[in-house]
Amino acid sequence: MQRIPDYSDLYINQARKAVFSIMVFILIYLLILLLSISFVALILYTAFLLLKPSTVLFGLFLGFIGIVLLIFIIQFFFRKHTIDRSLWKEISKDEQPRLFELIESIASEIDTDLPQRVYLSPGVEASVFYDSNFWNLFFPSKENLVIGLGLINSTSESELKSIFAHEFGHFAQRGLKIFSYVYIENQIIYKMLIDDEYYFSLISKYNKGFFIWIIIGYAKFIKWILRKAYEIVHLNYMSLSREMEYHADEISAYISGTIPNVTSLLRYELASSTYNYLGEFYFNLASENIKTNNIYPQHYYAMISSAREYGAEIENNLPIITKKIINRFNRSKLVIRDQWASHPSIPDRIARFENFNIEVPVSNNLAWDLINNRESVQMELTNKLFKMFNYSEEPKNLSLQEFRERYDKELARYKFDKRYNYFYNTKDISEFDIDKVMENDSKSIFSDFQEIYTSENVELVLKFTGLGNDIKMLESIERKEISTDSFEYDGEKYHAKESKGLIDKLMQEHKDLFDAVRNLDLNIYKFFFSKAYKVGLQDEFKKKYKMYFDILKKDKENLQLYLDMIMSMQFMIQFRSYDNIKKHIAALKKKETLFRERFESILKNDFYETLIENDKREKIEKYLSKDWIYFKQPDYDSEALSMLEESIYLFYSICSRAPFAALVDLLDFQISLIDE
Repeated sequence: MQRIPDYSDLYINQARKAVFSIMVFILIYLLILLLSISFVALILYTAFLLLKPSTVLFGLFLGFIGIVLLIFIIQFFFRKHTIDRSLWKEISKDEQPRLFELIESIASEIDTDLPQRVYLSPGVEASVFYDSNFWNLFFPSKENLVIGLGLINSTSESELKSIFAHEFGHFAQRGLKIFSYVYIENQIIYKMLIDDEYYFSLISKYNKGFFIWIIIGYAKFIKWILRKAYEIVHLNYMSLSREMEYHADEISAYISGTIPNVTSLLRYELASSTYNYLGEFYFNLASENIKTNNIYPQHYYAMISSAREYGAEIENNLPIITKKIINRFNRSKLVIRDQWASHPSIPDRIARFENFNIEVPVSNNLAWDLINNRESVQMELTNKLFKMFNYSEEPKNLSLQEFRERYDKELARYKFDKRYNYFYNTKDISEFDIDKVMENDSKSIFSDFQEIYTSENVELVLKFTGLGNDIKMLESIERKEISTDSFEYDGEKYHAKESKGLIDKLMQEHKDLFDAVRNLDLNIYKFFFSKAYKVGLQDEFKKKYKMYFDILKKDKENLQLYLDMIMSMQFMIQFRSYDNIKKHIAALKKKETLFRERFESILKNDFYETLIENDKREKIEKYLSKDWIYFKQPDYDSEALSMLEESIYLFYSICSRAPFAALVDLLDFQISLIDE
């Protein structure tokens, strides 16, 4: 049996603080419950005293309010929080003996309990979870384990073992009863303070005119007090949570070694981003009634293709993602320890694993080797996943070969020619007056294409963008948008109050880099203009630059318009009087006028033709075809609102892709001039 690493002094200290804050929260929770019951008892007692011939109606009325409020309080306080398992598949040892053999061996090594239930999910995750209710504050429920097929699809056996060992590390932490208490306490806070969907649905059950305002008022009172209590708890919880993650990592290192932990963490972002891409990919195909029977071979193909695009090697059928690849474009010198984060950053976790430097025999077999009937399981989870999509008719299956063709075509549309050497991956082209740039000096400092996109010039651009991003973060610290007491810059520690002085110091360096990068862009323009001029394409060249700059300028306006529309709809999630609703609808309509005008101009712009598929164009035209009425007293018009929400999403989807598409179009045109 493996000896569990001891808890660090910092862990113990944070655990004590968390326990104390939880005790405070429980005390406040019980006091509010007692106050609530006392309040209802007072109402009922007053109602009983009023049961006289002259006041019997008022007494009954008051008694009814008390009973309704009591039912509400009981439901509000004692609701059970159950994790949605509709997309998951529960598995047993009989179904998956090799997987359970691995689970049991890890539990035995760590000397901890087995999970109560084990589930497979579609995504790229592995986690411990609980169902919780009020009584779990005193009697913690048992842990369950969920494993994502997307994670299995992107790991080796040893890497999956390291992930399990981390999760079982949390099981082992139950020795102090901290993890389950903290988890449940936060679930209670969630359902009391944040889960507004439940809150509003519960209120609507008691929507009986005057009664609703009593319930709303009392519920707001409860939430206000608990929010104040939450401020005491949350910061301690975040600090403890990070220490718990580090401790679980240490357990995993002892069980499975340093290397599998590091390689799985480095690959996680690739696995997650490509899986999320597939979700968006099939969401966009839903209107064409296209799905797939098995998403996991497609996820694997997208993951391998994306890894190769960034120069990753493929070993043992998995991409090897290195820190060099991840940090290729990162030149930030700013380090902020996020005190509100529940997990340490991946770089911090990797650094700790490398300090452990524990060697354990490694299996490079794919994690799928642990799964029986893998294709059947993949198809079952894929089917569950696609139940979330709405199809107007029986959807057609997109085969792996068809997906590869579409994916490769899409990838080719939205990537730069490799000869640009990643020069444009982190920056836009500096804006300048195209008509005046050639007036004073039309000669470029570059005489050959090979002189432009050198490693030195790419490094200049990366330094410029890295410094710009650091200054923006420091400005957020100064405005207290980022809550932190201190930070590090270029290895030196600063107090948050010193951010303004550091910004002033960095601004001159940023200006010098800006001038250098802008001068570089001007000379690049002059170089390619001369190439275009030689073949009589200078007018088309200038047109593409002007189009790019125009779209870049409109992008900021379009983003603001999108945010304005989203904000203008927020009032609908709250209970309001009819007059208040009409007032907000009028404000929404005012914003919508500009939104519709911008949408109409996009439809008429030839550039956007390739960004708007036929089915999306039809939906946009339907939205623009009439003036939709969103509220017809006493109800909202769900069809009209659905039309508006989808149109806002389509607007953002189209506009957000436009700057990149314009840049690709421009850069491809420049490459064509070189090729000729």
